[in-house]
Amino acid sequence: MPRIFSPLRIIITISLIAVILIFSYSDSTTWDHSLNSLKTIHQPVIRLLDYNEYVKHEQQLSSDFVVETDALLDHVHTQCEKYGYSTNYATKRKYMPDAYTIAIPEYNMLYVSNPKTGSTSFKKFVLRLQGDETPYDEMLHVHRNPRAKFQDIPLVDDVTYKNITAKMYVVGFVRNPITRLISGFRNKVLRTEGGGYNKKIYQRVPADASDADRFKVFVDMLIRGVVNDHHFTPQWKKMHVCTFPYNLLGQTETTKDNIETMMRDTGIRGVEFPGSRSETGADSRSTLDEVEEFITPLSSEEIAKINEFYKMDFAILGYAKMDNPKFPYIDLEQTF
Repeated sequence: MPRIFSPLRIIITISLIAVILIFSYSDSTTWDHSLNSLKTIHQPVIRLLDYNEYVKHEQQLSSDFVVETDALLDHVHTQCEKYGYSTNYATKRKYMPDAYTIAIPEYNMLYVSNPKTGSTSFKKFVLRLQGDETPYDEMLHVHRNPRAKFQDIPLVDDVTYKNITAKMYVVGFVRNPITRLISGFRNKVLRTEGGGYNKKIYQRVPADASDADRFKVFVDMLIRGVVNDHHFTPQWKKMHVCTFPYNLLGQTETTKDNIETMMRDTGIRGVEFPGSRSETGADSRSTLDEVEEFITPLSSEEIAKINEFYKMDFAILGYAKMDNPKFPYIDLEQTF
């Protein structure tokens, strides 16, 4: 005699099937929900995905925020004109950037180095282009004696330099000034035991103070001019973005896409670009992870002072401020 299922058993079975389907759908859409949640910033806490997460998903996230090269350069030039940092401003300054430049003659390319934007990775990449087969993780001290390895353009007058670079593919990288500030702080303070700026910081906070407390003191020192270091200089000025003939202004936030553009434009083939510290495991946490820890304890007045200090990086380069849902990426529609 065939077994007859009771109405209750049928209801329970259908419910179990529904639960299984819901969980399956949830698993398949978790990443989409994560992407959507990133685009909403809840003050005063900034919610950001771990950098390694979107690396594992083939940089699906950062690609959503890529700004076309021509659009960014047009924006930069327009903003430079708006704030009076174009033609007349250029005649009062030297032409060359206040940054180390590296010539790659094999590809008729010039790289303008900007610290805390991936310059270590780029210099390793240049060495690889010039035939150095050393594994990337074994290329050490690439900054210490660069002229012994890199082909730098010699110190010449502005006119000669301008004529040389006019025929080259000029590339530089920039970064959201907030994440760049934190990255520099981690590198020059937290990883410098007892030396460097730590000495001045320890005069105002105990040696066992939290990293966030040290950051508050460091920001105050920066704003007051006690800290004068090229790792924290506003980038628009250091890189001469208003007057130097960049073909590509890449962004650290979208490095993968920008490097692909550079390789396509210059004809570079078959060379892998090295990963960042967080990608390679040198850092257990990326700078984006640290934003919430360091920024949340700051007062609105302190945040306003940081924004003012880096005002032209936001205005000219188009980077989103911390209260912008597109932070830390570029938002060319941002108003001031």
